[in-house]
Amino acid sequence: METTRNTWRLACLAVFLVGLVLSSAGQNAPHRGWVKTNPFGLFVGQFQCGFERPVSDRVSFQLTGGIVRSNLELNTDDLESLLSINTSLNAVDWIGFLAMPEVRYYLSENRGIGKGFYLGAFARVRSIQRTMTTNFVGVQHRTAVGAGGVIGGQFTISEHVRGDLFLGPQVKSTTTTFGEHFVYAEEEWLPGVRFGMNFCFQP
Repeated sequence: METTRNTWRLACLAVFLVGLVLSSAGQNAPHRGWVKTNPFGLFVGQFQCGFERPVSDRVSFQLTGGIVRSNLELNTDDLESLLSINTSLNAVDWIGFLAMPEVRYYLSENRGIGKGFYLGAFARVRSIQRTMTTNFVGVQHRTAVGAGGVIGGQFTISEHVRGDLFLGPQVKSTTTTFGEHFVYAEEEWLPGVRFGMNFCFQP
């Protein structure tokens, strides 16, 4: 299916961009960057990795890419009881990707790049193909595009490990299609909140 191929092409592009930034990490030793991951995403089938690279004494660039992969087997009896309807839905399979570039400005001049509080601005795209198995197989495509800002802080856990906490507003627009052509849900730009925590490792 063409949409599936496009999803994987974009996913490979996101991974390539992360790898490109990683490959330049050792070219400037005083400004080495940080490899990042969010282990909590593993519980929801979202496997992501990023790299933060300083570009000046206070400014850094961060690029995150990831794969979404999950399969949920449903108990039809429990689902019918929950929804109070008759259904034959018994499995949902997710596959897709996400990519997010971000620019950060660190507020403390004396603590060094990558330490202390920062302000960040980011863009984000997440594209998912969801296959629903019922008495027939239905394929749904959902793409979310968004942007926003965060305030956060990076703190030292050990010599080579840091924590990264962040919180801030965002807006996003989502488009959902069923099959190849019919758009049955398209949302306007909606406000929301982005928050989370990453663990950072210095190579």
